[in-house]
Amino acid sequence: MSYSLRGTLIKSLLKVVTPLWLVACALLAFHAWHEVNELYEEQQTLFARQLYGTLPTLGARNEPQLPQVGDSDHQAVAAWNRGGQLLLVDSDGLELDARPGYTGFASLRQHDEDWRVYYLSGEAGSVAVAQDMSERWEMIGGLLLTQGLLWLLLLPFVLLALWWAVGRGLAPLAHIRDQLQQRAPDDATPLPREVPSELHTLIDAMNDLIERVAQTLQRERRFTADAAHELRSPLAAMRVQAEVAQLVQDPALRERALQQLMSGVDRSSHLLAQLLALSRVEAAEQQHEALDWPLLLQELGEAVSGLAASHHVKLQLPPAGHTQWPLQHGDRTLLLLMLRNLLDNAIRYGGGTVSLEADATQISVSDEGDGVAEALLDKVRERFYRPPGQQQTGSGLGLSIVERIAALHGLQLSLHNRVGGGLQAVLTRGHGG
Repeated sequence: MSYSLRGTLIKSLLKVVTPLWLVACALLAFHAWHEVNELYEEQQTLFARQLYGTLPTLGARNEPQLPQVGDSDHQAVAAWNRGGQLLLVDSDGLELDARPGYTGFASLRQHDEDWRVYYLSGEAGSVAVAQDMSERWEMIGGLLLTQGLLWLLLLPFVLLALWWAVGRGLAPLAHIRDQLQQRAPDDATPLPREVPSELHTLIDAMNDLIERVAQTLQRERRFTADAAHELRSPLAAMRVQAEVAQLVQDPALRERALQQLMSGVDRSSHLLAQLLALSRVEAAEQQHEALDWPLLLQELGEAVSGLAASHHVKLQLPPAGHTQWPLQHGDRTLLLLMLRNLLDNAIRYGGGTVSLEADATQISVSDEGDGVAEALLDKVRERFYRPPGQQQTGSGLGLSIVERIAALHGLQLSLHNRVGGGLQAVLTRGHGG
């Protein structure tokens, strides 16, 4: 589902601003109602005092009819003497009750209208000044209408301002998009962090992804180059042997060519298996799980016992109940591959008795072969390197796989020639193990 981030932000802002505007209008109405009432009631009080001052004059008059004052829009007045006799009333026909001795405001409803009445009483009599409440509501309604119209008039400009502000805020994302569109797939250059702080986590995650993608591409290219380089010679040799088997008439020569062909197939299969294993290991991340060493040793023995028997090698593994291991958690599959490669190397290139030993700090694999020249101990770790004069088949990748898996588990690989003869590979737990 596609949606606009800018539109979503503006909608969210409007959803917040509109209720706040309504609350502001309600507060404005409440304040306006209070101020308007205070203003009109002050006017009523002042008018009532002025009218009260005329009571002696009104009481001295002796007209046959009650005097009347002219109409005053939305307003009515009345006056009484001390005896409660009506002295003055306007022409609105509002029936105001005399309240001798009472001074203050009162509410009245007549003729379906609400009135606010102020009474003022004294020794000379009492007066009442009434005002229709509709006038006050009209004033408050006008204020709210003005506020609403102002909001409606400003709303388009507010939306444009929000659209511009959000667009400016999202400009760094557009810049990042342009950078990503222009970069090569294997370019591991990190994206710049000169962006708002809210985008730092996004930039960091993208930089991590870019680095991992670049590393994956490099691994794939290296794997392709390594496979092409290392398989070229075996494939050429197999082709030669296949041609020999086709052309020669001597059964013995044909049989020898076929055996050489099968041997080349085996070497190529082993090389491919090691290349694939190395590719998987380089891309792997350690799986943290509890290790069942007795079961792992059982599987390890089953995996290498056939090879040991074919090379007439005596294999010595720790007993099933052995509990001293430098690792109690790790990736079981990778550790099995690591130990199998060490034992394979010891069986193929060493011989005699091949021993796997372990304690709380290290794992070691040793053999009773001729060892490796001191000058070559570091070179044998390199990919595809095979010491001169090596007769056994191999790919030269076993120790590279071992080192990668060891690093994932916080182990360090070291190679030593034994005093009594043979080579010892030691995996020692480092600070991260």
